[in-house]
Amino acid sequence: MNAARLVPRVLMLVVVAVALLGGLGAGLARLGVPMDAFSQSWAIVHGPLMISGFLGTLICLERAVALAAFRKWSMAVPLVNALGALALLLARDSILAKALLTAGSLGLVLMFGVMLRLHPTRDIAIMAAGAACWLVGNILWLAGAPVFQAVHWWTAFLILTIVGERLELSRVRRLTPVSVRLLLLATGIYLLGTLLTLVRLDLGMRVLGLGAISMAAWLLRYDVARRTIRQTGLTRYIAACLLSGYVWLGIGGLIAIWKAPVASGLDYESVLHAFLLGFVFSMIFGHMPLILPALSGLRLNYHPLFYMNLVLLHVTLVARILGNLTPDFALRQWGGLLNVITVLLFLAMTILTLARSNLGATGERRPVAPSA
Repeated sequence: MNAARLVPRVLMLVVVAVALLGGLGAGLARLGVPMDAFSQSWAIVHGPLMISGFLGTLICLERAVALAAFRKWSMAVPLVNALGALALLLARDSILAKALLTAGSLGLVLMFGVMLRLHPTRDIAIMAAGAACWLVGNILWLAGAPVFQAVHWWTAFLILTIVGERLELSRVRRLTPVSVRLLLLATGIYLLGTLLTLVRLDLGMRVLGLGAISMAAWLLRYDVARRTIRQTGLTRYIAACLLSGYVWLGIGGLIAIWKAPVASGLDYESVLHAFLLGFVFSMIFGHMPLILPALSGLRLNYHPLFYMNLVLLHVTLVARILGNLTPDFALRQWGGLLNVITVLLFLAMTILTLARSNLGATGERRPVAPSA
């Protein structure tokens, strides 16, 4: 890959990693774990750092790389969003940080508009709806709305992005018209619930919970992971991440229906972390061996130890949610602390595997596989 193209991508990936680390530290501070002054000050922007700063920049970069051959301006979108993530770290919930992240989400909507013109398919439409939800959530946040009003829109952004990507990859199964309509119905229910949270939080959470359960059931029934779980190596590992993540999507929906309405507290945390840690991070663990080489041009070889991170993620999240629902504050705190340690182990293992995949015994770079 051309160095002029690679360097900006690597720098943005560094920002993504810093936003993730800042968000993790802020999360520990919110749990009451003694942390440094920076993490304490970032506690108020834990959600925006993780969703808009970390994941928003990563998704913008992934889409911009795919679109850059057609629209060179697309690479400016993750750059603007990365600047917003840095502004969050430096100035917390300042107007500048909110404005930059809102601009980044608007840029993603525009990119999906171009993609819809090039390929007007249902999967891109679902991902575009997710990007629009992110934009709505950021506009609410920029306008001064409390985070609990914006967070369901932010969550919808991530969930619909993943669902759209899975529909895109499920084309190889030649889905029937009925199965596609079922997914569109489940997605519509979820979007309706997200919209209703603005006027009736209790009703909105229950409707989006029903939509989440419906999407989880569809994915467990129709996603290609049902077949690939029977294979070996990286393919099987990715399938295990996907299927376990779908279970967490359904669990998040059940908790939303059971505990609605919640705008703060332990039940609120349980709903969000079932979606964002259980579902979204399972997807991250599974897709990182594919996404990182595509964005960086570097090889990332599979290792069976990847399963350790996945198992730890689920075990520690179960402990955390049980600590919330019991309530057992010690179990909640330990579960949260071990969640963070699990993500850090995942990052460390990814970096180590990346280095070993691209460096020979003599320290020279091995040939790089073509970028996806």
